[in-house]
Amino acid sequence: MTVEKISESKLDIGAIVHSSAGIIALILGGLMYFYSWALPFFAGLMILSAVSAIWISWRQDAWVPGHWLAMLPVIGIGLGYFLAPWGYTLAYVCLWLAFIHFVIRGIQASRQSG
Repeated sequence: MTVEKISESKLDIGAIVHSSAGIIALILGGLMYFYSWALPFFAGLMILSAVSAIWISWRQDAWVPGHWLAMLPVIGIGLGYFLAPWGYTLAYVCLWLAFIHFVIRGIQASRQSG
């Protein structure tokens, strides 16, 4: 294996943290409407996901204007915590939109490469 192949096959811990936090937050976000214990976990995972996204973008020098939209869920968490409970719903809806966006982008990328 060449050095390029080895570096391509290494796992990116930031990406694993980001995607894991996002997927678990999708589940806990749905549960927060039925169980009060899920809300702080959802909020924490959303903050963790945002911090890891900023870290990944900074480390790869890949920040683009569209990434500001990815911060909407964290703004929703802030709104929910400080101003109004609907902020948590805003965060949850934005998380689903981001998830759907990345699924579509993944499908498009796989079609272009294959």
